[in-house]
Amino acid sequence: LGPAADALGPADLAVLAARSLTARLIADALDADSPLIPVGETRDAVTDRIAEALGAPPRGTERGLRSLLLRTAATVAARAVERRRRALTEAAHPAAGDILRYLSRGAAFREGLRALVAGLEPPVAVVGHSLGGIIALDTLISAPLPQVGLLVTVGSQGPFLYESGSLPSLEHPAPLPPSVPAWLNQYDPRDLLGHLGAELFPGRVTDVPVDSGQPFPAAHSAYWTNPAVYRHIVDHLP
Repeated sequence: LGPAADALGPADLAVLAARSLTARLIADALDADSPLIPVGETRDAVTDRIAEALGAPPRGTERGLRSLLLRTAATVAARAVERRRRALTEAAHPAAGDILRYLSRGAAFREGLRALVAGLEPPVAVVGHSLGGIIALDTLISAPLPQVGLLVTVGSQGPFLYESGSLPSLEHPAPLPPSVPAWLNQYDPRDLLGHLGAELFPGRVTDVPVDSGQPFPAAHSAYWTNPAVYRHIVDHLP
């Protein structure tokens, strides 16, 4: 922050320091594979508290042109990344290794899910995030689980794998079998690993967007701190 201190006024420097610290905390959580990344509202509230403690005026007052430019640049960059969804999805993201391992050795995961559901009273809602959603979808396609009345996928690559011919249990363009129950698919528009399924499976999938206010890859881990995710699940329970 030394060079920044020479170029910025005290208020702008406080905002920059607060944003940098908050970003570092989120990056550390992502590096630790934390499943709980704060939504944008929480992130911004923490940043504001830190900035004010460092001497910045409260949010809503003028914080300087440089702070505005920083926010604008971040927005433009995020939009550019969103346009490259397919290329980035196919790139080497840490989740890709887990998915590839499941695709090559997934039988034990499917059997484990079946054993878990078999001991539950119906109706059961199966909720899966990312790879968990792939496992749940693949399990329900391969054979019926009568106890399950609702499939919920969050930030799922299941539709992408199906469309690319990589989903083990269903070859594109075959339709979903009757063994798959009502399917709620939640995705964050900024989550490059969350894909839509309604156009691939007309009448069988309900795609619902949920906005965490986080950029990728934080958006992929921010679902479980977003109250909207839980409200949509409750609204679709059998």
